[in-house]
Amino acid sequence: MNWLHRHAQGAGWSAAEIARATAEVGATLPCIEFVAEAESCPICAGPVQVQKSKRRTVITFQAGVFTAKEVHKKCTHNATHPVMCSDELSRLVKPHQRYAYDLVVHVGLARYLSGKQREEIRAELYSERGFMLSEGSISNLCDRFLVYFEALHLARVPELRRAMQAGYPLHLDATCEHGKGGLFVCMDGWRGWVLAATRIPSEHEDHLRPWVEKTVALFGNPIATVRDMGEGMAKAVAPLRAQEVPDFICHYHFLGAVGKQLFEKPYRVLGNLLRQHKIQGDLRALLRELCQYRGSSTFSGRFGPGPIHEDLPVLLLWILEGEGRKTLLYPFSLPHLE
Repeated sequence: MNWLHRHAQGAGWSAAEIARATAEVGATLPCIEFVAEAESCPICAGPVQVQKSKRRTVITFQAGVFTAKEVHKKCTHNATHPVMCSDELSRLVKPHQRYAYDLVVHVGLARYLSGKQREEIRAELYSERGFMLSEGSISNLCDRFLVYFEALHLARVPELRRAMQAGYPLHLDATCEHGKGGLFVCMDGWRGWVLAATRIPSEHEDHLRPWVEKTVALFGNPIATVRDMGEGMAKAVAPLRAQEVPDFICHYHFLGAVGKQLFEKPYRVLGNLLRQHKIQGDLRALLRELCQYRGSSTFSGRFGPGPIHEDLPVLLLWILEGEGRKTLLYPFSLPHLE
């Protein structure tokens, strides 16, 4: 049970918790033997014999924890030929690893599809399966899931291309914070499929063009490109434009640029006026006072004693906070004007 103690100590569990978990899981794990299936050498077709056996603890989501006894075989004619291992075990867990593929998938889906935090995943695995994984192990499994998912995506490119025989518009978008880098995504705009994605330090052409070229190499020329108005993006699709692939500007980005030109100066003036007159601060002070009226029928403030209409605080809150939906970017949302 050394694996259990290492994970428990790494996760900060107390000695009492480690002892209790050890008792629950059990000091003796079931042992399953995995013998290399090969009956002859895959190189020379010569006879094979057992070379050695080794044990390792394997943790699976479906079958739980067990000891895998691996029996390797070798060619009797040529010792330089590759050692043969069990294909069955290799399909279950990566060589030299203890966490099975099904556990990697479970953790990855919980993190990226269900949006659960590491501590939530860790607690669920312990309560439902009796596994004690540290938060660091959860992070490693999440990273491994992404690597495996990308490998699967690339392996399925031929099938994806067949499904995209009618063509695809290549939608390109990058999200970057100044000085912090960001994410660049190449999408099939009709199907909403992410064809390629990567972290980028900036929206410079040098960081975008290689991924546009990689997407085209994998999925063929698009019927059109759709992008924002950034200079780096324009240069990244220039080779496709030279091949007469139509190059479109995203309507959202275009209207955003037009809106800034139309509204930026008067909207800035309006915002400055509101700040100078402290209107927002006055509204918040009024809201706090009205809430006191609602909390007590005997409260007497600057409006005198007695109750107020219950919708007044709601109206003020709506003016201050909007309708509760996610605020759109300027100029599609103009909170100062509202």
